[in-house]
Amino acid sequence: MQNIFFSVIIPTLNEQVYLPKLLQALIRQTFRNFETIIVDANSKDKTRLVFDKYRDELPGASFINLRRQNVSYQRNYGAKNAKGSYLVFLDADVEMEPTFLEELHLAVIKKKFLFATTWIAPDSDKSIDQVMIVFANLGIELAKSINKPFSGGYNTIVRKDVFVKLKGFNDKLFIGEDHDFAIRAFKMGIDICILKEPRIIMSLRRLRSEGTITTLRKYAISTSYFILKGPITKKLIDYPMGGHVHKRRKKKNVSQRINKYLKTIDKIQEKLLQLLN
Repeated sequence: MQNIFFSVIIPTLNEQVYLPKLLQALIRQTFRNFETIIVDANSKDKTRLVFDKYRDELPGASFINLRRQNVSYQRNYGAKNAKGSYLVFLDADVEMEPTFLEELHLAVIKKKFLFATTWIAPDSDKSIDQVMIVFANLGIELAKSINKPFSGGYNTIVRKDVFVKLKGFNDKLFIGEDHDFAIRAFKMGIDICILKEPRIIMSLRRLRSEGTITTLRKYAISTSYFILKGPITKKLIDYPMGGHVHKRRKKKNVSQRINKYLKTIDKIQEKLLQLLN
């Protein structure tokens, strides 16, 4: 029997709306030597029914239901049950091209990496989304250049024995567990390989549901805290998990948005000053 190469691990919570696109993308993968592991946090919607609908078309598909809602714990639990040589951690709202896993496989062979992430692409053609993703990709490169490597939990690829050596994601952290995971790998001498291709298609649903400025403010606060003080073990910002929390915001007029923007800038400044003190 052929050994499984990739274990695709997806933590979920109420993802009946977004999960179908990811499962369909996995079904279309040209590289077939992988298994799909859904680790659910006791969803109250039809997440399980969505999985059951596609189960027979997914290689080595399994669904694990947990009562504990914690994305790190879910990822770690999935890893314990994984049979693949490499673990591919994805969020339930991402998508990919049909050759994604095939290109990853070729990259493993050519680059022989132990730990990797990829550049991201936006889930829309809007100019603002395109620009934001460009800056996000540059941010990934910059983080590595200053020895603070970042690999989003929405798209992290790591050899299983390395994951075990690192003892997985820290489930005691409130947010930034993926950043912490990458930095711990770096400190152990493991290079974080950043692949420009293939790219994961990242959902910008949080920006659309919470607002771009609000979301960027949260990222700025959490990133600044992590860099200046280290792992985030307390509730620094409101960052809920689950597909049910992302609903379209009603459009506001320009003046309302400008006023909110100015107030947000003031809050960011105040928060950063507090962190620096």
